[in-house]
This record gives sequence, structure tokens and C-alpha cells, in this order.
Amino acid sequence: MGPPMGPPPGPGFGWGSNGFPPPPKKKSKVGWIVLPIAIVGLAIVGFAVLSSLLKHNSDDYSQPEPTSSTYEPTEGPTYFPTTTKVPTTKPTQPKPTQTRTTPPPPSNSDMVTKNRIYRTGKQSSVGCRESGARATSTANAQKYYVTVLRCLIRAWPKQVTLAGARFAAPHLIVFHKSASTPCGTDGGISFYCSANATIYMDVDSDLQYSKQNSIFARAVMTDTVAHEFGHHVQNMTGILRASSNLEYQLSGDKSLEMSRRLEIQATCFGAVFMGANKNSYKMTGSLKYWWTWMTAHSGDEYGTRRDHGSRTVQPRWANAGFNTLSPAACNTYVAAAKYVK
Repeated sequence: MGPPMGPPPGPGFGWGSNGFPPPPKKKSKVGWIVLPIAIVGLAIVGFAVLSSLLKHNSDDYSQPEPTSSTYEPTEGPTYFPTTTKVPTTKPTQPKPTQTRTTPPPPSNSDMVTKNRIYRTGKQSSVGCRESGARATSTANAQKYYVTVLRCLIRAWPKQVTLAGARFAAPHLIVFHKSASTPCGTDGGISFYCSANATIYMDVDSDLQYSKQNSIFARAVMTDTVAHEFGHHVQNMTGILRASSNLEYQLSGDKSLEMSRRLEIQATCFGAVFMGANKNSYKMTGSLKYWWTWMTAHSGDEYGTRRDHGSRTVQPRWANAGFNTLSPAACNTYVAAAKYVK
């Protein structure tokens, strides 16, 4: 579904409609009890505000509204391309007036297929380290999300700016059950709302995953925040609006295919960040194993709507981003239909 801009598409973007089967039990001295896993909250699209970094959230799951646990970037970094100053000395002789013509804006198709973000090169590591917090409570899960978010805020400005766009940090809200947003009301999934540039994290599923397999939960949490931030990158660079416009102009299977191109690209963008920081983040060993397992078992065929991409193509794009470290590997809009099915 598209963002709340332009033609009506819908509430947001995320991995909410997707899922995957339960992971195999982890072998250890203690032994992991892994219950069936229904859905990985990976991404819808909508924005909001996290106001208090370590503010404790209520664990009252009966509340239908998002808790007050929010995180809002304290610095609100904004990055602009360097401008060139105009000389102050006036010419001695008047010059003929020149009429400048403003070039037309790129078409929706050009915006998604030829976006400058694809030509910004490999992403550099920002030395991101995984949080030591574990999802044993809402407050601890929030600490984990915020650590990943802060890393992403440091990782993407250079490339967004090189793409000719303005970088602005998104907000993040942790919620139980459901969240009312400018993009509508959603529940049971993590998503991104473009109307207020906010990532909404469904903490309930991550708390449950952590009880089943803590390492798997960490892989899911890292991937979900990175995926949702991928939608934020799409929003800043104009891909999100253009893709939504194209999706609105289509119908049936073609409309769903356009949605899949958007979602799979967000996954690839998230994987670019994880690959660039794999050494400092320790995205190796068991954590990398469970992330790889998750991407190999994620797919919209487990849901009712084919709008996010099947488990056949998810690993292809996640691994491409992780291994190349470059947004160039994430141009889903020029890929053949069979690679975004």
C-alpha cells in the first residue's frame, strides 16, 4: 500500500503482512523452545515521534493506543549539499538578461529507475555496535531499537545528500497492540508512516520472539528497524512517492508487483547498512546465521496479499545489499518480474 501522499493509496509500509514458519530449534546445553512464529514485523510505511530515549513503557497490553514510549532525535540532524557563494563584486558592464528555463521534474518512472541514490557508491561503516539490551521488557526492547536507529542516522546522510536529497532523522515509536497514526491505525506489525516520518515498532512480537530464541529476536529487531529505515531513505529520495503514484495507476497483479518492488528494495537498503557494519556490529556467527535463516524463510506467500515478495526472492535482494554494501544493488525497479515475484 502507498503512503498518505498523492493519490489515495493507504496507511503505510511494512513487513506486517508477511511471515515465516517457526525456526528450527537451536541446539545448546540449555535448549531453546521455539514456538511457531507467525509474522515478522518487517515494515509498513508511516512516521511518528519517540520523545524519551529511555522512558519506560507500560506493559499494559490492553491499551489500544501507542504507549508514551517514544524516541525523538535530540539533535535532529539535517544535511544539505554544500552551496557555492556568489561573488559580491559587480561587473562594470551590464550583461544581457538571460532567460533560464527550469527543467521539468523527473517522471515517476525515472525517479524509481534512475534515482541518484543508485550512484552513491558503497556505504562506509560507521562502527555501529549492537546494543547490549535484550528484549526482556518494553523498556529494554526500546533501548535496542534506538541503538539501531542511531546507527542508521549516522550511516545514511552522506549517500542521501549525494543523491541530491535532504537528510532528516526519522522518529520512532514503540507500541503495544495497535497504533493510531496520521497514516491510519495499524496493529500487530511494525511499519513506517511517511506522513510524520516515523517508524512504529510492534514490541509485542519481539518480546515473544525473545522468550523463544533471544538471538533470533535480535536478528529480527535489527532487520526490522533497518528495513523501516529503508522506507525512510525511499521517502527522502523521492522513490516512495513516485512508486506509490505508479502503483496507484496500476491494478491487480501489476499493482501488487509495484508494491513488491518497493518493499524488497527497503529490505535491500536495510541489508546494505548491516553489511557495511557487520564487523563492528558482530553480524557474524549465530546472529548472522539467524538473520540468514530469517531472510530465507520470509515471504508474503505466508499471508493473504502478495505485496512484499516471496521467500524465493527475499534472500536474493537481502544478500545483494549485504554483500555489495551498495544501493546500486537495490534497484528493484529495473529487475525482471521473476525477480520480484
